[in-house]
Formats: sequence, structure tokens, C-alpha cells
Amino acid sequence: MEMETKGVKYIVVSLISILVLAIGLSVAFFTNRVTGENKNLVVVSKNISIIYDDIESKEIAAEEITPGWTDYKEFSVKNEGTDDYEYDIIIKDMINGFTAPNGLQYKITSSDDGAYNMTDFLDVPKSTEKIDAKLAYSVPIGLGKTHHYRIDFRYYDDEYIDQSEDILKTFEGYMYITDGTVEPTLANYLVSKFGVVGQRDDFSKIVTEGSVYYEDGKWTENGKKVYYYAGNSENNWVYFADKYWRIIRTNEDGGLRLLYAGSSPTAEDAYISTMAYNTEHKNTTYVGYMYSTGSSLSAIRGNGTSSPIKSTLDNWYTSDLQSYDKYISKTAIYCNDRSTQTGWSSSGEMYYNGRTKFYTNKTDNSKNHPSFKCGVDGSGKLNSDSPDAERKKDMFSVSGASGGNGALTKPIGLITADEIVFAGGFYGTKNPDAYYYRNASGGSSTGTNRWWTMSPHYFSDSGAVVFYVYGSSNAGRLNANSVNFPSGVVRPVISLKSCVEFEPDGDGSSSNPYTIKTFEDSSTCALAVN
Repeated sequence: MEMETKGVKYIVVSLISILVLAIGLSVAFFTNRVTGENKNLVVVSKNISIIYDDIESKEIAAEEITPGWTDYKEFSVKNEGTDDYEYDIIIKDMINGFTAPNGLQYKITSSDDGAYNMTDFLDVPKSTEKIDAKLAYSVPIGLGKTHHYRIDFRYYDDEYIDQSEDILKTFEGYMYITDGTVEPTLANYLVSKFGVVGQRDDFSKIVTEGSVYYEDGKWTENGKKVYYYAGNSENNWVYFADKYWRIIRTNEDGGLRLLYAGSSPTAEDAYISTMAYNTEHKNTTYVGYMYSTGSSLSAIRGNGTSSPIKSTLDNWYTSDLQSYDKYISKTAIYCNDRSTQTGWSSSGEMYYNGRTKFYTNKTDNSKNHPSFKCGVDGSGKLNSDSPDAERKKDMFSVSGASGGNGALTKPIGLITADEIVFAGGFYGTKNPDAYYYRNASGGSSTGTNRWWTMSPHYFSDSGAVVFYVYGSSNAGRLNANSVNFPSGVVRPVISLKSCVEFEPDGDGSSSNPYTIKTFEDSSTCALAVN
């Protein structure tokens, strides 16, 4: 039953057996040495204890809930063995029939050093058949240490999504601790291959040599480590959805961000359309991937209207990628950074954050650092006009679980100027060695065509301007043009879920790319959260 009353949504959802935890105050066991059913455990070893702190109620359940419902459970993991240990946190025999995005979510938190700790809510993995859903992998715990946890559940009230499809759906399962494992995913494999890599501190010139670097702290969302490719990287090819892609970086949600590279590795037409970013240009509003009208920066950052380039990407996603939707991240954030360092003007000349970093201060390494965190200036500080509530308007995503704005209906975007600079680009300078420019033959992936980013540049009497990248006429050069330039081309960017796996013989070369495995709908990865 769904009712709308003065904009307030009310959904009655029947939950059957929500997270039934093991009976007993303390159930001690060592993974893979437990036999019997959950309520009749035979304990062979007592090296690891899972202790449920709430002995009065083992069940989180409600006959009826409305969006906004919350509940939690507390438990501890104690290492009483003879050595250090690593464990996974799972929901055993889990069934989760909820299908609405931003619906049933969880967050695990702990104040103990070394314990698993989440900063954001994520969707509970979905499956209509019983699976062992792993929520955390290989958490190390020292001898004699205890990790105290709280797992919060909520049914997120998302005013932009029809959640009525979840009426009468069910969720059930048991909290378990198992032996620590490494998630067998492409993202984890790549991170293991990167080995010892460094952080760049010089962004005042191009990068030509193929390299992998990382960023964290003030340059990424929530300080999560991000690895990225730069220069002439030749081992970041991916084959997915019958198309070739180049890996840009890992995402803060653990997934992989990909740049479209065409129908073959040697393609010179790695784009889906030739078009203006926006046919309108006489207002700074039109730098927006989505935008609203108004006389303030806060107002135009509204997301009432899709830009023409966004509509083109959405339509292409529907026609070419919708059947692969279950492998594509909904929590990945695409940054349309409309913050400024100079102040905002609705009529006079004004500069957006990217222009100040990559044009005005491009040779000053104290002020030109790119960022994977939206709204951060070149010295690592959030711009004054972009506190979290405002910068979130520029953080486009389908799901809000990782901090994005949830304004997208299709999980697709464009590369940012910051990602181009991280990848070895430099404003006003050619870089024919940069992977984002090159195809497998060493030429331009877009021929002579210039291609759009989603990063605003500036506004003046001549119109609204965004960054783009040159094709072969100025190979790989980062520059900018008016949003109504009719001959720019569109290179899609998507993000794979953190759990995607790849065929074991791939090495990331153009001739033997990482080929993404596809599964039936019962696959845990295909139904996972991000």
C-alpha cells in the first residue's frame, strides 16, 4: 500500500525474520570447524568468539515499517586463540528480496583500532535465494584483542524513488564470522599488482611514462585510497559489454572507473555522438550536467533539468548498457564541480574551481593539485562556497549511499578535468603519450575530434565554458571551449561494481584485456550494493 499525503510517502513493508542472530549470549567457534545448524552448534575449537550484546532480543523485526525505519544490533569479535587472525563478517543464508534502490541499507561501525568501520550506509546485497553475503573481508585481529561492533539497519526514505515495489518483500539471515578471504575481484587484483606506488607532488607538467599512483586523505572522498593510471599506461584495457574501455582509476566505493575506448582497441571513433555540451550558453547555468535557473550559485546547482549531453549519455546507456546494469556501480560519484575560488556572478566574468587550479595556477604546485573530492581547491581545502550540503549538488550519482546526490537515473557521466590532470594531462600542452588520448596503434582514439569533460571552466560575456580534450590536431591537450561548440564528441565514463570478476587469462593489454565475467541473476556480485 502506498499513500501520498502532502508530499509525505508512507509505505507499509512486511519484514519476515530480519537478521535473526544466533541464540545464546556467547557462541564460540572457529571458522570451518563448526558443524550442525545455527541453533545447535557443535563447537570444535574456541579460538574466536562472536558475542551478541543484546540477549533479550536476537531478532530485528517489525510487522510494519515506513521509510525512515531504523534498528541496530551490537556484537563483538574476540580473538582467544594462539595467534593473530583475519576474519570476514557475513550474513549467512541471507535472503533479501528488497529491490528498490536506496531501500534497505546497513552500516557497520566500531571505535576499536583495526576493526572494520564504515563511514556510509550501503544497500544490503540483494538475492532471492540463500547466499552467504560477505559484508567485510579479511579484518585483522590481534591475539587477545576484541572488536566491538554495531550494525545499523535502515529503510532509507528516498523521495525521488518509488519504493512501493518493496511492499511485502522479506529479509532474513544470521550474523557469522568466517575465515578471512581476499575478495576475488578485478579491483583487488589490480591493487595487488600495483605494489609499491607513490603519490605525485608535481602537476606542473605532463606525464608520459606509464605509471600507477595513489591518492588519499584530503584529495579523495572520505579519505579512501584511490589508485589511478597516468601517462602511456598500456595495461589498463578492459573488455566489457562488447566494448573496449580504459581504466581511469579505482573509486572510493571500491569499484573501477572506465573511459570508453570504442568497439576495437585501434578505434579512432571512441565516442557515441558529436554534439554541443549544451545548445544554450549565455548563462553560467549551462555548465551544469544537470542544472536549475536562479540568481545564485546555490540556485543553479539545483538538478531540475538535464543537459543535452546528459540526455545523450542516458539514452546510450539504455540502448547499449542497460542489459549489463547489474555490473555497474550505482554509488559511484561523477563530479560536475561548480565551486569557485573567486566568487560567483550571474552576469560578469567568473572562474570555476578547475580554471583557477589548471589555468591560473597551473605551474604552482602549492595551488594546482587535482582532486578526486568534489569542491576541493588546488591546496586541498574545500572552497568556501562549497560546504558539504552545496558540493553534494555537484556529486552526481544514482544512489546516495556513498555521499552522492542520487539525482541520476542512469549511472553514467564524463571524465573530469581533474582526472585528466591526474592521468598526465596539462592545460595548454600536448600529450600524445597519454593513455586517454591513445588507441592501441598509438594514434588518437577520437581522430581529429575534441571531446568533452564535465568540468566547468568559466563564464563571461561570450558564454559558459567547460574543459575538453583535443584529438589529433593537438594530441591529448587539455583546453576549454564554449558549451555550445557543436563539434565536440562524447566519450562515456562508467564505473564497474567493486565485486566484478574477470577471466583469469587477461593481462590488461589491448590484445588481451581484462574481460569481465558475466553471471546469472543469482550471482552475489551481480546483485551487490554498489
